[in-house]
Amino acid sequence: MAWIDDVERELDRARAAKTAGNDGQVRTSARRAAGYALTELQRRFPDRKYGVDFVRQLRGLMEDRGVAEEVRGAAERLQARLSADFASASTNPLEDARVIIAFVHQELHRTL
Repeated sequence: MAWIDDVERELDRARAAKTAGNDGQVRTSARRAAGYALTELQRRFPDRKYGVDFVRQLRGLMEDRGVAEEVRGAAERLQARLSADFASASTNPLEDARVIIAFVHQELHRTL
């Protein structure tokens, strides 16, 4: 399950970046962590086509009305561009990534 290793590595990077005060890297690593999880979801369920890269996957998840609002909201915040003053829509990218990763785990285990 290499995808879990990829997710954990990115979450570790995000936590280290948060400690260092590097908000941009926190956001980037949180997006990557969520993206690795979504890539696995699409691999296991080819009919769930969210996108070919991490940002498009987040946008696709955000638009999936079959997914809980909490998950769609997390995806929306993570995929959003920075504002003109470089503020992120996601005030807690790590938590947004965790919401999406938990959703993916739930979906993957729901079918077992």
